[in-house]
Amino acid sequence: MKVLDQYAGQTGPCAVCAKTISIPEPSESKNARTGQSSDDNRDRGVELGTLIGILGVAVVSFSVLFLLAVLIFRVGLPAIAQMRTDARNKANQQQIAKLINALNAYHDTHGTFPPAYFLDDKGKPAHSWRVMILPQLGYQHLYDQYKFDEAWNSAHNVNVTMQMPSVFRAFDETSANNTITHFAAVVGNRSIFPRDKSVGRAQALDAPEGILTIVELNGIGLDWTDPTNNYDIDSPQGTMIIRTDPNAPASTLSGNVGMLNGDTYHFHENTSPVRLQALATRSGSEPLDIDLSTLTMP
Repeated sequence: MKVLDQYAGQTGPCAVCAKTISIPEPSESKNARTGQSSDDNRDRGVELGTLIGILGVAVVSFSVLFLLAVLIFRVGLPAIAQMRTDARNKANQQQIAKLINALNAYHDTHGTFPPAYFLDDKGKPAHSWRVMILPQLGYQHLYDQYKFDEAWNSAHNVNVTMQMPSVFRAFDETSANNTITHFAAVVGNRSIFPRDKSVGRAQALDAPEGILTIVELNGIGLDWTDPTNNYDIDSPQGTMIIRTDPNAPASTLSGNVGMLNGDTYHFHENTSPVRLQALATRSGSEPLDIDLSTLTMP
């Protein structure tokens, strides 16, 4: 029920119920309404400020995460890839060193290094140097299983092939049934592996630390018992070009190499093929006028 403003502040009987009532001053009602509105505005102001604060924190957090993602992409991932490459090179150089140590142990026993391959009665390559050094690698039992009166790929010898020692396996080759190696002898008329001929240390006029002996090849790899699978520096494929991409052509080298004394290196891509050809000879009498470590990757 509406009451005229002229009765504000007065007390009297209600026209409806006859009870005594007091009519409030207009200012009290106005103040009450104003106070309620002020409280509502204050509450809404707190809610809006909180929302703005939350949005600000979210924007800052997103910015930080974005910067971290960019940092990982530009710095972290390449660093991880480089660490894996370094680990691969180190592991493969260790494998090469084991092979060269076995070659020198073979020389100590037989007076010469093994030939790159033995010939059969028809003059064809029959058995690989890799099979010949099995005893020196600690695989006498595997050597004893191999039949030298049969071809390297005969039904019997294939069973030996399927048991490739881990020392012939590169870092990326994880399958236990793998028969592929990327480690090859440096073959050539002037190398320490003159094909089917055996040579001794006395026939190598160059210092052992300057004779390139074992290299790692790019590409799909080689059957480890195949006597024809080597790196022939006298053939057109013996380019002595280094490519650090493992998927590069098989005629290229990975850069991981071993010298006759057991020293191993990872030569960088701009290493001169002419210099590598010189290092591959056993009696070239070329002056070793450079520290080989300066050819390695940092």
